[in-house]
Parts: sequence; structure tokens; C-alpha cells
Amino acid sequence: MKKHIFNIASFMMLLTLGVGLSSCSDSYLEEVNTDDSKAETIDPNAQLTTALLQTYGDFSLMDTYRSYITGFTQYYAGGWNVSNYAGAVYPKDSEMAYPWNRYYQVGIKNLVDAIYHTEDMPNTNAALRIHRAYMMAVLSDIYGDIPCTEAGMSYIDGNATPKYDTQEEVYDFIFSELKACAEQLGTGTDVISGDVTSLGSDPEAWKRYANTLRLRYAMRISDVAPERARSEFESALNADGGIISSADEDAYIKYIDVPFTLYDGAADLDFRANALSEMIYGQDPTSPSFVSSTLFDYMKKMHDPRLYRICRCYIHTTRSQTDTSGNYDVTDEVLAWGERGGEGIVPCNVGDAWWSDWVSAPANSDIPTLDSLVNLYPDRGYDQNNYNARMIRPTIAVAFCNADCPGILITSAEVEFLLAEAASKGWNVPGDAESHYEAGIRASMQVLNNYYDIVSKISDEEIDEYIAENPLGDNPRESINTQAWILHLTNPSEGWANLRRSDYPALADRTLLPVRGDFPHEDPNLQTPVRLRYPLLEGRYNSVNYEEAVDRLGGTDDWHARVWWDVNEQNFMDIEKFSESIE
Repeated sequence: MKKHIFNIASFMMLLTLGVGLSSCSDSYLEEVNTDDSKAETIDPNAQLTTALLQTYGDFSLMDTYRSYITGFTQYYAGGWNVSNYAGAVYPKDSEMAYPWNRYYQVGIKNLVDAIYHTEDMPNTNAALRIHRAYMMAVLSDIYGDIPCTEAGMSYIDGNATPKYDTQEEVYDFIFSELKACAEQLGTGTDVISGDVTSLGSDPEAWKRYANTLRLRYAMRISDVAPERARSEFESALNADGGIISSADEDAYIKYIDVPFTLYDGAADLDFRANALSEMIYGQDPTSPSFVSSTLFDYMKKMHDPRLYRICRCYIHTTRSQTDTSGNYDVTDEVLAWGERGGEGIVPCNVGDAWWSDWVSAPANSDIPTLDSLVNLYPDRGYDQNNYNARMIRPTIAVAFCNADCPGILITSAEVEFLLAEAASKGWNVPGDAESHYEAGIRASMQVLNNYYDIVSKISDEEIDEYIAENPLGDNPRESINTQAWILHLTNPSEGWANLRRSDYPALADRTLLPVRGDFPHEDPNLQTPVRLRYPLLEGRYNSVNYEEAVDRLGGTDDWHARVWWDVNEQNFMDIEKFSESIE
């Protein structure tokens, strides 16, 4: 890179040289301001890599997942972020805006530019368009009506104020794109070299993935447009290339084992690590992600063998901040203390805070590992600052917090649940609802066995017992989507979307739970919101289109207003009574 520094005196000297130098000044300045280390064009496959990795690798946008999405799904409760925002039903613009700002500014901008420059690269072009459709679905499912067909075009056609397509139009676009891309894949010889997914740059695998996404989005609209949904579902099921049908065909983004970089990594567009894993791990020993009583109690009630593979109790006091080392697992000791008459494991309800919704901590001697650590290292505070009380709150197992955890796109487990629900609706699919439901449970268990370093593998015998105890029953929609909800723990945006679409499982009714005085309150309606609000800056910089979208919501940017495909009210239950009913 050429480096040239000019001060005002030397610049004035150049001016005094007059006409004799003026004829060459433009070409000279063009030369000296050219950065030889920078390419004039960007490799579209590099742009694909960036957009794919950003999906789960952008720590900034995962703030919204931690603060709202994992709370509205009631996967987590008790940590500061999730309780201060989702638990308190507190809308803060900066926390809600990350997916919108980051996807449009980075992923979608790169994808649209690369799509424009790959007309002669049909396989790469199709992969880029498929991931754009995926990102648009995520954004629309979170916010509702969004810029879609005109988004990211400002560098191409100068349009910096894209219209907000209605969600129905967004889904029309998604179906059209996925179908067209599946047909286009394999028509060229170009290599999808920017692929960092399990699809391995294989056009046939990308075709199968596109068809499978159509199943997901067809089911999403099954309440609002049942005939269209059935047609799209059956068409995708029978499309050339097939669908994902086994674990070795699962679609996920590959991340690598690197030190956590947190917000610095996001600022540098360093998306190599799974930032969702980083985020749920927490930024310091006081902020792990505590599992909500809703998730914990559902799994406990159903005698789910995943319960203590997902939920663990740790002494976090001196853990590492760049990886998942330094956590002392005391789950079995806390369970044993409970069996001896102690409180045992106590999950947090929605809106709770682990540090002030009190539980009776065990004596040091009740937890041998704690007792040993206190005796060996009395100055490290293992039993100070209520850390021993926090220890009996279940957190997400560190197996789900590693930098190289996969970023789940769609799995054969989800496909089986989609087929099960389609069969229960009478759609034309092979097999019956019960067989697909059972296959979905088996595949869900294998997701944990295959992709996460859980404390022990789930055995076939455990799975058989679980299926026998939790049959499909007379409400297939509830049974299937309760299982899908558990499956989507590591894909929270899909978990939230499918939860709102299916209205199962019943969530804890937030209005029946205490309101804490030390968290902010702005919304008088404490029921769990069903969308996120648009960024406030949209009202300034894209005001006409923003106001049209808000008008379609009823005149206010109401996060209790259901999106187009969300037809029915969510089911709620009294979590205290539910917890008391568990054997």
C-alpha cells in the first residue's frame, strides 16, 4: 500500500507550480490514492462465506437472541439480560434492532451484491439466493413486513429507501426463489467455493436443502393460507432432488474452535466462532444462561432423557472468559442434596433474577466439590456473593457453549416433525403422523449425540422408554410442536417462529408472575410479545415506507400485534401450578 502524507504548506507549493503541472495532477493523484493491497472487485464466494458465517457468528445480533428471543420462547430466565428485557417485557430499541441492522448492513448487502455479479455462475448464484431467502425469512418472522425485494439494492440501482413488502409478499418471494434456485442448481460447472456449511459445496445437497426449506415455510403459513401451504408442501416434497431425510444430510454452518472474541469480533466481522454459543455462555462468571422453569419442567414432567444433558449445575466463579474451561460441574451433587431433603435444582421462572429471588443454598459440606474448592482456595470466593445459591440454578450445559458448535439451519429431525404435522392434517405425504413423530424424536435425540459434547450419549433404550411414555396422543399439534420446541433450543429464531405459529407448548403466563421493582417497566401489557418493533431510525431515514408498514399494524409499532401467518393467540398456563403437578 502506498502511503502519502501532505501538509498544507506542501499542498500550497503544488498550487504555485501552475499550469505546467496541472495536466498531470489528476492522473498523479489517482495513482497515489490507489491502494494496491485492495482488490477492485469482491469474490462472490467470499461474500457467501461472510453471509453464511454471520447467521450465528455475529455476536452483536445475538444480543437480541439473548435479551428477547430466548426469553420469549421461555428457554432461558434468571440472567440479567433475558430478565431485564424479555422477562420485564421492556422494549429497548438498541436491543431489538440488532438482527435488522446487522443482517441488512452485512449479510444481505453482500448477498445482493454477489447475486448481481454471478449471472454466469449458476450454482453460486443459486446458493447466494437461497441464503438470502433464509435471512429474509428470519427477519420477517421477527419483525413482520420488511424490505425484501428492494433490499440491499442501493449500490446497484441507487434505491436507499426500499419498500416494506408485506409478509405475505415476502413469503411469495421466498417460495419463488427456493423453487427457482433448486431448478437452477447443477446447470453450471462453477464451484460453490464459499460454502462453509455441511452441504460441502455440492449443488445436489443445496438443491435438497432448498426443497426442505420450502417444507418449513409452507407449514409456517398453514393456518393463514392452508391450501397454498398444502400445495407448496406437497410440491417441495416431490421436487427433483428430494429433501433432507437423514442426519448425514442435515444442514448446518460449520464454526471453528477459536477463543471467544465477543463484541470485538463482531466489530471486526470475525464470524468464525458460533456467537450464539458465546452469548449463552455469558460474558463473565455472573452471567451464564439459566434455563427457564418452563423448559426445565416440561422436560422433567415428560421424563425426558435430555433434561440433564441440557441443564447442568456449575460452580462458575473462576471460569475462563475465552472458552468454556474452568466450570466445575456439580449437577449430580446438587441432585443428591435434593434427595437428602435439600431444595435440589431450582430453575428460575420468567421474570425472575437468580441473585434476588431467593433459594436456600446448601451448606458447603453438602456439595463435596464446593467444600473442597473453598478449603483449597479460600480467597477465590467460591461460597461468597450468593454464588453457592446460584449454583443450584440450572444453566445451559457448556456442551452447547463451545465456539465450534454447529449453526443449525435445518435437520432431518425437524423434517420428521413437519411430515408428522402434515400427515395429521391429511396432506398427501408418505407415512403416518405417528411414525414421523417417533422418527422425529429419535432424530432429535441424535442431534445432541452427534453435534454436542454432552455428558453422556442418549441410549436407544432411553429413547424407546421416552417415546412409549409420550405418544402422539389425541392432540397431534401439541405433541409434535412441543417436541419441535425442545429441538429448536439451538435455533432460537426458528423456535420462536414455530411456537407462535403452532401455539404449542403452552407457555408460562407472564401476567400471573411477580413484577420486579428493579427492572424497567414501560409496557402495561405484560403478556409475552409476538414480534419485535422496527428500529426507530427507520422512521427517520425510510419514513414513508416505515409509516405504511406501521399503518398495516393498526397505526402503532405494536409488539403485541401478531404477524400475518400468526393466526391464533398463544396458549398460556400457570407455571406455579404446572410445576406443582410434576411427580
